[in-house]
Amino acid sequence: MRAASDPAPPAAFAGHLHLEAEAGPAGPTILARQSFRAPFHIGKSYWDGHALQVRIINPTAGILEGDELELAIKVGAGAALLLVTPAATRAFQMKAGRATCRQDFAVAAGGWLECAPEPLFPHRASDYRQDTRLAVADGGELYYVDALAPGRAGGGELWAWRRLRIGLEVELGGRLLLRERLDCAGAELERLAAFHGAAEAWLATVVLISAQLNPEVGLWEQVRALAGPGCQLAPTRLREAGWIVRIAADSSPKLRGALEALRTLCAAALPRLRSDLRRV
Repeated sequence: MRAASDPAPPAAFAGHLHLEAEAGPAGPTILARQSFRAPFHIGKSYWDGHALQVRIINPTAGILEGDELELAIKVGAGAALLLVTPAATRAFQMKAGRATCRQDFAVAAGGWLECAPEPLFPHRASDYRQDTRLAVADGGELYYVDALAPGRAGGGELWAWRRLRIGLEVELGGRLLLRERLDCAGAELERLAAFHGAAEAWLATVVLISAQLNPEVGLWEQVRALAGPGCQLAPTRLREAGWIVRIAADSSPKLRGALEALRTLCAAALPRLRSDLRRV
């Protein structure tokens, strides 16, 4: 029971976004199926010459306590899909509960998926769990970015979240390439960043799946050369056609610059990355 004088609990969403991209009869990729429910919405999609661009929009401006979100994205053979967000994802303050998000991305043989959202900003006292599964068939290609901000620097809320759990699982042809999880309070990462002499740490994980990428390609030496003062990059081969690149920067502009430079370098081997992310 809730007394009449008690504040009402915050509204929560059980939202979903389901998309299936397929090669259209005329060649360019089309959305063969789509379904979404608040807080998800998508902008008008368009073929940019390299991929079908779809912008995922959150009309509530962020993730709220009690939200249970689900993304299920499928890319068929011969289709090319690019998912972006026009603004950062914000996990707002949560007084007692938490919010969860489950993401499943599946790419068929001959398909291409790029997912390049803006960073996640965990606000003060937020408790957020995100589990992502990337399942790529043999012969499929993927470029996936997961970026994390240390909080709202302008609002004095660095490292102020209560708990953050980010899980990632990567499969190629049904074979497990990677399974990892970050589970920590903001204060734990703050101590780690301080140990390395950084008040802020802007982090990103980039997963690449493509048979066009191999250890002999000079690309990886060029990627390592992007590192500099306040920004480190570490590419690692997962297995077979899988790679992962870790990025740690001491500011948002440096992280953004590193992600843009990495994407530009990879576009030489993966032409689908030549899509312009800045177009609205």
